[in-house]
Amino acid sequence: MRTLKLKNVIYFPSFNVIGGIETYCYEMGLKYGKDYDITVLFKNGAPARMKKISDVCRVMRYRDGDEIECDVFIFGWGHDILDHVKAKEYIQTFHADYINRHLNPCGDPRVTKRFGVAENTTNGIREYFEWAKDIETMYNPYTVKKPRKLLKLVSATRLTPEKGYDRMVNLSAQLEAANIPFHWLIFTDSKRSFPNPNVTVLPERMDVLDYIADADYLVQLSDTEGYSYSIVEALSVGTPVIVTDIPVAAEQGVVNGKTGFILPFDMSEVPIDAIYKGLRKFTYAPRESHYETVLAKGKAEVNERNDIVTMEVVQRYNDLQLGRVLDRGEAIDVTPERADVLIAKGLAEIAW
Repeated sequence: MRTLKLKNVIYFPSFNVIGGIETYCYEMGLKYGKDYDITVLFKNGAPARMKKISDVCRVMRYRDGDEIECDVFIFGWGHDILDHVKAKEYIQTFHADYINRHLNPCGDPRVTKRFGVAENTTNGIREYFEWAKDIETMYNPYTVKKPRKLLKLVSATRLTPEKGYDRMVNLSAQLEAANIPFHWLIFTDSKRSFPNPNVTVLPERMDVLDYIADADYLVQLSDTEGYSYSIVEALSVGTPVIVTDIPVAAEQGVVNGKTGFILPFDMSEVPIDAIYKGLRKFTYAPRESHYETVLAKGKAEVNERNDIVTMEVVQRYNDLQLGRVLDRGEAIDVTPERADVLIAKGLAEIAW
């Protein structure tokens, strides 16, 4: 059994990774921890959260049988250790709308001050509980912070081997190691997962240009490219690109340090700081195409078939007529009657 002689104690039995109570304890330490000796006491807590709180004040785990001697003891919903606390001030805090949530707070007579975190909470407690007529409002502290720029990356690519999946994993790891805040959206027809939590793999879509225009960079780390439409789409809307040293990059208008960054295939030298800093605005026009020199004019004579409907699979299923599993996105030709069946079951829709 220990006797902990402390100054100011904030006690909650358990801490989640995220939540208002967790933020409150961190903000208390951030605002007051330099001038006041504050200890956050807990029984169970998410390690990541407790580590963050420990950056701004003392954090200690309460062990069964511990006796606490302190000047100020602040607690909220957890009053289970009050019998083991000897304090000059017992301050009870109410961090929820107790009345609307039908919560029954502790009315311990040892409490010397009670604080609601907002007028709504305070007024509800005061109205419903006779023992809390002296409750006051004490707003939760918050120190205004300057946020870092979030680096927004986007890729629209198949995740086949030649498209550089391993390099994408490598780049995300380098950004994380450099403590760069980033979010990378990857639109793809692959079901491949991605190991980095800052990367979100999403289904392919036809309006991906809207996302490319909103990004800081389009990323295309392929082994080879014939003529990358992703690069053209990005540069055309003023979004620089991060690409590997593929021969066609320069031909498509990628100028290292001006319209994007060209990385070595082995990812050995990635200018993380320069990428995060960003590039100046640029103008770009895609190269002209002249298929008008070979296309034939006039209208074709086509007999439209009304007995066949082209369908797009919207949910993976085993097609008994075709004798195989169809994946989402596949196009199949069926009779109008079969089309009605697939639509009714939510398995496919008319493609065009």
